[in-house]
Amino acid sequence: MKPTQMILPLIAAALTMAGAAQAGQKLVVEKNHTARVALSAPAGSVIVGNPAIADVSVVDSRTIYIVGRGFGRSSVTVTDAAGRTIWDGDVMVGSPASGGVTVYKGLKATNLVCSRVCVEQGEASNGGTQLDPMAQSAPAPAPVAAE
Repeated sequence: MKPTQMILPLIAAALTMAGAAQAGQKLVVEKNHTARVALSAPAGSVIVGNPAIADVSVVDSRTIYIVGRGFGRSSVTVTDAAGRTIWDGDVMVGSPASGGVTVYKGLKATNLVCSRVCVEQGEASNGGTQLDPMAQSAPAPAPVAAE
């Protein structure tokens, strides 16, 4: 067997293993935040399983940002120009790790992001429902006049 005949299968195996190293990655992104993904080869196509949960912004052929749009899971697959998978991810979009609270009213859960004022998550940018912990829930009793 010629040396070039031995090298070609080795190169093909190395390229296959390099693609497999990027396959099946788990990625956690907060809602309304992004995560940067550096690709091992130039991207040809990007496929998003559920764009209502995760979306992708392409910066250049080797850099994408995954955007958390809604709570849940979605797959994101990036292929090269020949259709080979160069990145395959299971994207989980969730609540912030800190600074938030979930309020339950019966079976309905509402996620709030808090600093001095708590704002319903996803509504912070457009002035959504605010809960001010410093505000009084009932008016103060009227003072009693001395006789």
